[in-house]
Amino acid sequence: MGLIERILTNAEWALAGLIGAVVAVPFHEELRTWKGRVVFVGTGAACAYFTTPLAISMYSIDPGLAGGVGFLLGAFGGSLLAAGLRTIKGLDLIELVKERFSRTGGGQ
Repeated sequence: MGLIERILTNAEWALAGLIGAVVAVPFHEELRTWKGRVVFVGTGAACAYFTTPLAISMYSIDPGLAGGVGFLLGAFGGSLLAAGLRTIKGLDLIELVKERFSRTGGGQ
């Protein structure tokens, strides 16, 4: 199966994820710029495209519901990625490493 055929096979949940992300944009007041909105919609659609098969498989969801799962993953995917990035940016990695080694007695 070629790349184009694989992309078109998954187009249903990718489109549903895109729509889900677009629907979620007005509920995110922090998205004030067009760039922020486009990135949010793009990450939501990407989350839906790549994680819908995983979610369907992990939770034994009927494949006929892939569009709904894609919609939800698109709506929440951008939010989850934004929250994860904020968390990573807020981490003081040097302090975490120091704390880890001080608890284990110098890493021994």
